[in-house]
Amino acid sequence: MNRTLVVRGRYVGRTFIPDGPLPDAEGAAELVITPTSPQGRGSVADAFGTAPVLRSGEDILAQVRAERDEWGERRSISTRIS
Repeated sequence: MNRTLVVRGRYVGRTFIPDGPLPDAEGAAELVITPTSPQGRGSVADAFGTAPVLRSGEDILAQVRAERDEWGERRSISTRIS
């Protein structure tokens, strides 16, 4: 059978990433790139390490505990309701 196979995917960081498994066939191939405008969306992971001042886990935990303690009586009321 002599038919053309199309492998869809994306080209990122000089690497082709197929959307699915590659075909079990061999032959000449072409990579055709259709440029797209950059998307403003990103992952939450993109924000890691970008804060002006990085804080340790202990610092963050201390802040969370202090804020929780400020809730005072409200915390115990919601615990009794649940």
